[in-house]
Amino acid sequence: MTNPNSPGAMMPTMDGKDAKLGREALIVGCGYLGRRLATRLLALGQPVWGTTRSPRRAEALAAVGIRPLFLSVTELITTASLHAANKVDGLDVYYMVPPGRPGGTPTPRDVVLDGLANVLATLHGGSVRRAVMVSSTGVYPQTDGRRVDADTPIDLEQVTDPRVRLLLEGERLWQRAALPGSIVRLAGLYGPNRVIGLQQVREGHPLAGDPTALLNLIRVEDAVELLIACMGMGDRIEDGDQAQRIELGVDDAPTPRQEYYHYLAELGGYPPPHLIDEREATELGVDLSRFRRTGSKFCDNGPTCRRTGWRPRYPTFREGLADLVNPRKPVTGA
Repeated sequence: MTNPNSPGAMMPTMDGKDAKLGREALIVGCGYLGRRLATRLLALGQPVWGTTRSPRRAEALAAVGIRPLFLSVTELITTASLHAANKVDGLDVYYMVPPGRPGGTPTPRDVVLDGLANVLATLHGGSVRRAVMVSSTGVYPQTDGRRVDADTPIDLEQVTDPRVRLLLEGERLWQRAALPGSIVRLAGLYGPNRVIGLQQVREGHPLAGDPTALLNLIRVEDAVELLIACMGMGDRIEDGDQAQRIELGVDDAPTPRQEYYHYLAELGGYPPPHLIDEREATELGVDLSRFRRTGSKFCDNGPTCRRTGWRPRYPTFREGLADLVNPRKPVTGA
């Protein structure tokens, strides 16, 4: 029997595919997605290192078998914590550090560019087998519902939105590092304890934004399986294309915002939310830039599914939400 901890072990994924993974894995940014990925890799027999900035989270990671490393990507001195993992012969690296909120400290630019550069410099010269970077479908600037996929080109020079430009600059920095692996652009992530819009629907808040704009979503378990599939497909990628590969993580059916929110309300037993238009937003004093920032594109997972063999277990938000939203209990008594 093959030792699952040996280099190059073949590990079955939830989709029934075999992924060739390395001896150990390093997850930089072990948050909502990263911790679930780590748990899955541990179940497959792959030891996992996971970074965090919080001592309490480090204890939680250690409690489930993840070896915690203290790291704040913008603080160069803390990258020394990566050296232990970087010595592993045949290390798989998953990089999934979110950019943070505008106006925060450190700034999104600090995190996306300086933080990524710090980590790449530390990993340089190590024994990384393959590396996968998590990005966002937000990099596609389309607002007219146009279909895009993993192979749709984006001209950075024509992108004017500062956040989109920043994310694309981060992707370019990753590609210039020429690590063997992929960039995976994930759609809106939801799952246990994280249902997009549920709190607003529960509280009866009006929702500002174009009700016909398309939402692109992926359940967290499907995102985990896609990342593993991308990490394990190295032998099927030509050497010259190793660091350039883009993949797209999204379910099978992007849907209009109003359809999603009305189904969410129906599932939970709440009144359907009121989606306000620009006129109502003006009367209520809502910032109209929220409407102008609303993107709308149909993200197509076809090329990624064909290349990786991955298919979402939850093909639409309807299957994905079914076990996440508990119907509201009726109020009884006076």
